[in-house]
Amino acid sequence: MSTKFALLGLLNIQKMSAYDLAKFAKESIGYFWNESYSNVHRTLKILSDEKLIRKLPERGSRNKNIYEITDQGRQVLSEWLSNHEHTTIYRDELLLKLFVSKNNDYPALLIDLKNLLDDLLVQRQVYSELQKFISTKQENLSYDLVLDYGIVENETTIEWLEKTIKKIEETL
Repeated sequence: MSTKFALLGLLNIQKMSAYDLAKFAKESIGYFWNESYSNVHRTLKILSDEKLIRKLPERGSRNKNIYEITDQGRQVLSEWLSNHEHTTIYRDELLLKLFVSKNNDYPALLIDLKNLLDDLLVQRQVYSELQKFISTKQENLSYDLVLDYGIVENETTIEWLEKTIKKIEETL
């Protein structure tokens, strides 16, 4: 259900093709909301059938269909934004592995923890670039607030990983 609203929200920012939507989602909300290209495509058809978006007569590069949100789509998005409901589904396989592991599993887990730390250090750099980009935009408060959350979560996780790696290495 929320995929529908994620795509409406992204189309409320700008007109895009299915490919561009999937790419934009990955680059903007991908750190907390993942959508596969096939799910984007399937959901666009549903949104179009419900007349919440429309396919524009012009085509983008490579003959891609371009979609835009309709007034009805903006109304539905607005109602969703005001409904005071949300769900958080969080699944972290690495934390699950850590929770159920024993000492003899730690060498393998250390590799995963260090790889995640490396990924988050790269993500820190991406966040820094996003901060520069967002600072040039008008009406950037929403983006800025979500980016702040991502930065805080990123820094907290980096700190936790560094401590965890050190503790595990001390036990080996």
